Amino acid sequence: MQPKQLQYFITAYATKNIQRTAEKFFVSRQGISKTIRELEQELGADLFLRSSKGLEPTDFAEALFPHAKKLLDEYNYITGLNTLAKQKENVITIYALDNIVKYLTAEFFFDFRKLYPNIILSIIESTDEAALNALLARNADFAITTDPLDNTNFTLTPIFYTHYCIALSADHPLAAKERLSYQDLHNQKIISKGRSFRCFRDNMEKYILGNGLNVDIFAEITDIDVALDLVKESNVIYLGYDYIAAMQRHPDIRWKMLDAEVSGQNMYIAGLKNTLPRKVCRDLQNFLLAWLPIHNKDKIIL
Repeated sequence: MQPKQLQYFITAYATKNIQRTAEKFFVSRQGISKTIRELEQELGADLFLRSSKGLEPTDFAEALFPHAKKLLDEYNYITGLNTLAKQKENVITIYALDNIVKYLTAEFFFDFRKLYPNIILSIIESTDEAALNALLARNADFAITTDPLDNTNFTLTPIFYTHYCIALSADHPLAAKERLSYQDLHNQKIISKGRSFRCFRDNMEKYILGNGLNVDIFAEITDIDVALDLVKESNVIYLGYDYIAAMQRHPDIRWKMLDAEVSGQNMYIAGLKNTLPRKVCRDLQNFLLAWLPIHNKDKIIL
């Protein structure tokens, strides 16, 4: 019995759905089904009754579940202890969404280094899914990313709320409006961070394409400086967050809040659940949570 088998079984038991289980681990439905089948063969009993409606746990699965969860928790704890011995104590690896480092500014790093001169912060700009994958693979100590997140696998500490925001040139026909809605984007040229990010895919599918709105995706890029050059020179509309708007002021660009039922997302610092964090990691998280409000970074002000 492998830890991966237990992870898939426990999540499938909770969701009663192969597709939702696959999405939580960023793997294919076939991979989940194959692993659960292998576990059933190893145990000599069916764990689920399968139908078009989803999964129904068998009596055997009901009996197995609490023991499987306890086994996995103990395995994760022991693995965490083993990882502590192997990791370099002075390096903290963080996978963060684009422009988070720029939002924190150099002052954050100066201040942290003054208190912790022997700790090295290794920050990798990443997509939301890649950041969570790095946590699951134990290649990162933290991920800084937006919700929705799976709190069965991750510890989630909110650091600020970020609103959806739109940038357009001062002479764009929509620039006179105080706020813009998704409907205002109909038949417009847009740029954004792109489909590699879950947040972009979800909003495009649910609120734009799903509502019959047509948009011309001019480009998908994460470099905010290039994106805003395109806004100024090509009259395209940039879709982003207000934490980016707060640090990008230009007389030829207008930032507008998106007027929508869901107006934004929480930004979290996430860690892996059921692991023992190193002291340096606890120090960093405590420092970040204290530093943000002192420097007015816990709330976005435009």
